[in-house]
Amino acid sequence: MFKHYLKTALRFLKQNKVFSGVNALGLSIALAASFVILIFVINELSYDHYNKNSRRVFRVLNYYEDFKKTMSGTPYILATALKQEFPQIEKAIRISRVRAFKLKLKDEFINVQNAMATDSEVFDIFTLPLIMGSSSQNLLEDQNSIVLSRDLAKKLFPDQNPIGKEIIGLANNQEHNFIVKGVFENIPVNSTLRAQCFINSRWTIDPINKAFGINDADKSWTNDFWFTWVLLSKDSKPKAIENQFKAFEIKNISEKPHNHYSLQNLTDVYLGSDDVANSGISGNISNVRLFSAIAFLIVLVAAFNYIILSTAVSSVRAKEIGIRKTFGAGNNSIKNQLLSESVLLAFFVLPVALLMTWLGLPYAGKLFQTHLYIINSNIIIYVSIYLTLTILIGVASGIYTSGYLSGLKVLDILKNTTQAGKRKLFLRSTLIVIQLVIFCSFVSSTMIIRSQYQYAMKKDPGYYNSDILFIDLGRDFKGYSSYINNIKSNPNIIMAAGSMDGLPMQGSMSFMCPNFQDKSVQINVEGFDVDYNFIRTMGIHLLYGRDFSEEFGSDLAKSIILNETAVKRLSITDPIGKMIGDKTIIGVVKDFNLHSIHSDIPVLEIAMTDKYIGQVAIHYKPGTLKSILPMLEAEWKKAAPDRPFSYSTIEDVIKDIYSSEKNLTVIVSIFALFTLIIAAFGLFGLTMFVARSRIKEIGIKRVFGCGQQSIIISFLRINLFLVTLSAMISIPVTIYFITKWLRNFSYKVTISWWVFAISFSVAAIVVLLTVFIQSYKASRINPVEALKYE
Repeated sequence: MFKHYLKTALRFLKQNKVFSGVNALGLSIALAASFVILIFVINELSYDHYNKNSRRVFRVLNYYEDFKKTMSGTPYILATALKQEFPQIEKAIRISRVRAFKLKLKDEFINVQNAMATDSEVFDIFTLPLIMGSSSQNLLEDQNSIVLSRDLAKKLFPDQNPIGKEIIGLANNQEHNFIVKGVFENIPVNSTLRAQCFINSRWTIDPINKAFGINDADKSWTNDFWFTWVLLSKDSKPKAIENQFKAFEIKNISEKPHNHYSLQNLTDVYLGSDDVANSGISGNISNVRLFSAIAFLIVLVAAFNYIILSTAVSSVRAKEIGIRKTFGAGNNSIKNQLLSESVLLAFFVLPVALLMTWLGLPYAGKLFQTHLYIINSNIIIYVSIYLTLTILIGVASGIYTSGYLSGLKVLDILKNTTQAGKRKLFLRSTLIVIQLVIFCSFVSSTMIIRSQYQYAMKKDPGYYNSDILFIDLGRDFKGYSSYINNIKSNPNIIMAAGSMDGLPMQGSMSFMCPNFQDKSVQINVEGFDVDYNFIRTMGIHLLYGRDFSEEFGSDLAKSIILNETAVKRLSITDPIGKMIGDKTIIGVVKDFNLHSIHSDIPVLEIAMTDKYIGQVAIHYKPGTLKSILPMLEAEWKKAAPDRPFSYSTIEDVIKDIYSSEKNLTVIVSIFALFTLIIAAFGLFGLTMFVARSRIKEIGIKRVFGCGQQSIIISFLRINLFLVTLSAMISIPVTIYFITKWLRNFSYKVTISWWVFAISFSVAAIVVLLTVFIQSYKASRINPVEALKYE
């Protein structure tokens, strides 16, 4: 039976080369585009699922009442306390990245980008396969123990067994001897835990003690600089444990704790941490949904194309079906035959689609702002979904036509009364309109997203957005004062100053402050720490009062500057000289965008710092960037020879912040083009079949003196109506979805009418041009030949 279906299908596809070719092109483009998107979606959804215990592994989150924020940071002691007080918790670890960690290779130190300080049970909680060593040996119990990844072990000890060997490491800016206790398999790329090596968690205690002038970071409940992970027993319920956290907090923190703990499952960490500050590696579930929707729409357009062309050639197949039914063929047999043709065509284009997918992956990765890896553990999923999608698109494309044609009655076929006209015309018109609505919505959305991106790039943020350079100091930079004094002496540098972060600021630090008029009302205030001259360096406008000055010795610890929003929200009249806590307000600056335009201008307190300076902002003379960079790097090597010199211009920072909007513009544009190409293929084939079916009609019109222009207009009129209808329907559809997207911005563009006019014009030009080519050929046919056509 299958061989019979295959032979008949191949014969039909061969006889209808135009139908087959047009559908093959549309299907191959649709499959390739959807395959690329599916690689992205599958990879995003597969994060951390390699862990055999993933459903039992949880991260402890920390909600701060004062800041109204959920943080991923927890105290060092939490892991130990949880394990002691909750029998449902089998294992618990703290983990933190070790900054500036290096290992000695031959005579040079090499940077280890992802060195993690943690506990021995990390190998049980994350089920990291150990190539050498055993998790039962408590591999990280000794402070000088180290466990390497396969690649790092191979690099440090080529062709050797590294177990028991010593290696010199640079930790906390001091050299130490480490002993290799184990080697673990490289962690998969779809993991939120990235590590090249693990060392004992106690290496992270001294830096915190030193930074905050304390000696109990390992016992304190207030220093939240570690991630805490737990493995629950099989029968335990996370909600039940969370319900017991309140008593746990009261016992260990205070009777009225201002922070509360909760659990987050490992499988939710990557795509479910939008509201968790400092979460680490994370994805965006909105992008997964958006790209999945785009893939669905493209496949839908391709399926519609098949149905449009199938109904166009159904009159040709009606006689074939009538003859087959006369010789005893049943409805199911004919339906299966027609479905097999559709599925077979989809499988014919599968190799082409896979080739196009492979060629497009590098470019798609840049657009999606990620590496589109073919992950080995996901190969079965890729293959299964690709085959399923291919079968589904084949079935979906052929199911209507097979059902319609197999239901035709022999007498109606022989009498030519199959009512093929109005019903099929209405169906084809409806499907064409849906295709064009999708395209017009894509085009309109692209232009609105692009307008929002350009608005973000051009909007005045309230400070200099050009000729500013940021140099990343990193943590605990010792030579800051000498470095900034040396670079300021260069004549091409107008001003330079340090701050906790560059502008626009991407992190946040906030506290609660009572309203001056109503003390019961608490206002969330963001803090921003700067050094002398930062406000002048960035061109922030001082409205009244004064800037921080070295002439006033108290400014470093006792003075603050507010923005306009802070003065209004805190209801402060005559703010200069007023006190917030133990600090005096000395000035008020004009509102500026501390963050990107995604968020409102916050209630802002600017304070002085000499401890938390992480960036140096440099205002340089226009056109002198290339000349000052060698000098900046030379001075850097004097101040910090062991640290890499890293800088970025403010233009680069702003572009990076809005890069997702820029890439979204490109992505939607590309898929709009795919949609238009697929739809154009369908219209081309449809017009060709319609022209063939109207050859006699056209011949008769020509005999009675009808001109070519009238015939062409008759073809164009109906398609122009369809384009106009599609453009009108696309307007509310676009407004609905784009308005939801614009809610991500506090400052946004208005949706202009010309956006929809352009999408209509583009669709009309392409559709009418496609139809014109075939209608022009049809209008020039010889009337005599047309009347002979069968």
